[in-house]
Amino acid sequence: MNFLLGQKLVKQKEFGKALNIFLNLENNQDKDIRVFFYLGIIYFELNDFNKSIFFYNKFLKEEPNSKNALLNLAIVKQSIGKINEAKKIYLRLIDIDESKLSPYFGLLTLDESYLTDKNYTNINKIKKNQNLNYYEKGIVNFILSKKEKKKKNFKKEIEYLKNFHLNIFNSNYDYNTSSQFYYDHIIKKNFNKIEFINENKNEFKNNKLQPIFVIGLPRSGSTLIESILTSGTDKIKSCGESHVVNTSILDQIGPRIYTKHFDINKFKFQIDSNIFQDTIIKKYLMFNVVGNQQNKIFIDKSLENFFNIDIILNSFPNAKFLHTFKNYTDSIISIYQSMLPELSWTHKIDDILRYIENYHQAISYFKLKYPNMIMDVNLEEFTEKKEEISKKIYKFCNLKWNKKVLDFYKRDNLYSKTLSFTQIRKKISNYNNKKYKSYFYLLNEYQKKYKWINIS
Repeated sequence: MNFLLGQKLVKQKEFGKALNIFLNLENNQDKDIRVFFYLGIIYFELNDFNKSIFFYNKFLKEEPNSKNALLNLAIVKQSIGKINEAKKIYLRLIDIDESKLSPYFGLLTLDESYLTDKNYTNINKIKKNQNLNYYEKGIVNFILSKKEKKKKNFKKEIEYLKNFHLNIFNSNYDYNTSSQFYYDHIIKKNFNKIEFINENKNEFKNNKLQPIFVIGLPRSGSTLIESILTSGTDKIKSCGESHVVNTSILDQIGPRIYTKHFDINKFKFQIDSNIFQDTIIKKYLMFNVVGNQQNKIFIDKSLENFFNIDIILNSFPNAKFLHTFKNYTDSIISIYQSMLPELSWTHKIDDILRYIENYHQAISYFKLKYPNMIMDVNLEEFTEKKEEISKKIYKFCNLKWNKKVLDFYKRDNLYSKTLSFTQIRKKISNYNNKKYKSYFYLLNEYQKKYKWINIS
């Protein structure tokens, strides 16, 4: 019973509760070895990569050819920069079963050049399999889009991307449609109308914590800024894209908005401050970023928090926001070309544009309301003036700057679960203004509707 409950909690992303259950199960004399597998999952989600690797290896000692465990272990290895080790595991998985897509996708994420002609032959064979699910169909099309991009067959690349996005959206259709409802109808109309009830100046609100929230759009330099912030002498911890705030909001309003008889015209976006503050602290404790005197400052890189600035400041009045961004036109294309399956709005150009419009309105509103709490970080400008702007970032965040923060890519303990895990292990290079020019034609029909689209 405990094992089944633990599995359920992992699926629900309640990793703190699941951890307690599986640690108790591990102490049992007659334990199921799958406990090690689930502890590997949980510790990865909580950013404790050494423990994740430890438990995956314990599981693999008993089940050395477990495809799921090997795949998960490879993902942990690539997240902490062990690229060659991850590559070896992906190649081993292909040797075990060349008809499975995941290791080919893994090699692609490490380096597109790792995929051989033989690999592509196998991928095209897999594509013909009538039993592929939506997600697998999506992955096939994504991999093939990258091959066409490399050959500069841009229109063919876009065809594959359209099929990729359609299948990925359908692979988790109920979640994606409910997520779109939230962004298009709830937060869009209410980000500046939040009502707080049961406010109580509890201990977490009394100027003790000073979190730094990195906000903006994906592919805007947020991981780069996070890496620089965690490379200083202050040893700032990050919980990455933990979505603590968003999930805590939905814990409260989800039961109200996702009901059969929900009436949006009568809806009030109310947050119980006491419950919310207790919830977020418990969630941050799981990531070990709060809980002692040294962890007054920590980082949350959940990008969607530009919608949640009022809510965050109600709980953390000393919070700072670093708003990373680049040219909107480049953002649209780079998001559309990326593998972001958990973001419902990334799968159609129309949805991306609508989300950016909502983002533009929200960030503009909050920059006027809280001019001293939000700092803009332009990616293009940052790459040209990295020392000057990194000093400003550190000063804004009340941290001590030193030149070594720009050597973040040399760190042994640098990690990233995002698509930028390879980029942050290289020196900062100047922004390429022409990178997406070949795709601007996709946006021609939208220029009149969205004035911020700049195609030149």
